[in-house]
Amino acid sequence: MNTEKKGLTRIDISVVIPFYNEEESLAELYNKLVNVLINTGKTFEIIFIDDGSTDNSYQVVKEIQESDSRVKLIKFKTNAGKARGLNEGFKMATGDIVFTMDADLQDDPEEIPNFLSKIKEGYDLVSGWKKERHDPLEKRLPSKLFNRVTSLVTGVKLHDFNCGFKAYRREILDEIKVYGELHRYIPALARWQGYRIGEIPVRHHARKYGHSKYGWERYLRGFFDLFTVILLTKYVRNPLHLFGFAGFASLLVGGLIICFLTGLQIIHGGIMGRRPLSFFAVLLVLTGGQLVSLGLMAEFLSNISQKIGARKISIKRKKNILQEDQRKPEISVIIPVNDEEGNVELLYRRLIQILAEVQKEFEIVFVDDGSIDDSYNILKSISEQDPRVKIIQLRKRFGKASALSAGFSFARGQLIVTMDGDLQDNPEDVRRLLAEIENQPIDFVCGRRVKVPFPRNISSRIFNLMVSVFSGVKLRDVNCGLKVFNRKVISGLSLYGGLQRFLPIIAAKNGFRFTELDVMHNERHSGRSKYGWSRIPKGFLDLMTVVLLSGYRRRPLHLFGSIGFLISGVGFIVCCSLTIVKIVTGSIQGHNTMLLMGVMLLVLGLQWLSAGLVGEMINDLDEEIASDNIVETARMNHER
Repeated sequence: MNTEKKGLTRIDISVVIPFYNEEESLAELYNKLVNVLINTGKTFEIIFIDDGSTDNSYQVVKEIQESDSRVKLIKFKTNAGKARGLNEGFKMATGDIVFTMDADLQDDPEEIPNFLSKIKEGYDLVSGWKKERHDPLEKRLPSKLFNRVTSLVTGVKLHDFNCGFKAYRREILDEIKVYGELHRYIPALARWQGYRIGEIPVRHHARKYGHSKYGWERYLRGFFDLFTVILLTKYVRNPLHLFGFAGFASLLVGGLIICFLTGLQIIHGGIMGRRPLSFFAVLLVLTGGQLVSLGLMAEFLSNISQKIGARKISIKRKKNILQEDQRKPEISVIIPVNDEEGNVELLYRRLIQILAEVQKEFEIVFVDDGSIDDSYNILKSISEQDPRVKIIQLRKRFGKASALSAGFSFARGQLIVTMDGDLQDNPEDVRRLLAEIENQPIDFVCGRRVKVPFPRNISSRIFNLMVSVFSGVKLRDVNCGLKVFNRKVISGLSLYGGLQRFLPIIAAKNGFRFTELDVMHNERHSGRSKYGWSRIPKGFLDLMTVVLLSGYRRRPLHLFGSIGFLISGVGFIVCCSLTIVKIVTGSIQGHNTMLLMGVMLLVLGLQWLSAGLVGEMINDLDEEIASDNIVETARMNHER
């Protein structure tokens, strides 16, 4: 692949156009496009990507490029696909607004001013809608079905995902990478990062030259890519929530059916192995076991992805963050907020009184986790009067773990305080926790809430007991948000999904010392809780992730292999016993249940053993990445 060197000067508009065998259209498209772009009065560039054309297309664009320095050209040696072409074009583009369009003259350049007007309304991505399509019926009908399903599944209300005519703000393309055939799902990927998506009707012309490069298989591949989009948006930071829920549901249903049929076997004898329902139950158990193991493997990969920064949180605004104070703060207080307009100002006033008594330099970092009320404006007003107040505004609600992670990234204090923004944590307790961590040989201190109302105290105690049993860390209140950490505890920590409540567990597993102090738990001053009963099963799955990553991240085969050998060992014993019965009696009539169970356990055990081997390969990759990072850091320090 040959590419022009990317310029250093940013311009107003970049137009990215992939093409494949469009020699008749390219010159006419260029002339129309230049006329429209000149009339906008903005600086521009046009980037053509030759996706392995076999006709004279490359030479046509090459001649245009030689006479116009605003034209850039990328050439692929083979047909790599539209997504690859767009991705390379996005890398080269330097415009603040980036357009994409097809090269077949079906998209009308005259629509560009309409896109720019829509962008000015505050939208980050504007998609074209071919309201009146000049395509045959056999293309229009499946396209409508595809768009309806995609809109329903992704939640993005667009009429035409397949329209290649779109306009993007630069920052979207800096965050989103496209491959395969994910280019049609960029609006869904952008929306999940919190960007505003708009749509305008555009004129659509009948194809003037050549023929379409897409067939019916495009829609089949599109539906498969839709599953990829669901995984990359809703579950990329906690894949066990997808695979785990499905897996445990399958295991539960399969187990209940087996218990039911076993009861019939005991009562009537010789029934289970002859019923089709018994084979269905075995299939459910095997599928469930495999889904759970896949989910745990996906958590390994997600953890690596977070560590190398592949899944960054989209930050919309930062207030006072880049401002250098005269003194570096000793204490940073990080407070995630989501729709807390009735609490943040009172929380700020009470907190600064307490911190002033500590007599140390401090900063308060509010992380607005996608609030839709007036929380940000209230915080902005506070920060304009007090430079010690910093604000990070996320583009959408990413969750408390992501909000804390963003706060950790910008906090400068040696002691890091975390607390909720709903005033249920008592600001007066911050002073006691700070005194405890300074006076005791510990690395972090956790609040332990007292007077938690019924029935939440019951569910909380059960959950905390489960955490202590499975993790081996004796902590009585995992869910309390009031904590104080030495900076070294959170340095290099990957926090995502729902792992924020297990931060003390992860830190303790890493060898850091801690203690707990009783703290007050107040009723909500304003607003409502953001958590429901779904938090409990999600918490259990997150606990599995923590146990896996903290206890077996460097030796996954020890966990999966042990489970696999145990399960398959039981299955092997069952099968051996039936073999002996067959040899002695000449028949296993009436033992169909045991035979089916034995085979099922053997297969399930082999699944988990295989998952462990895959985990070892993932761990080897993780170690290699970590080693490369250490070498790179050492090299940079040496150069300094």
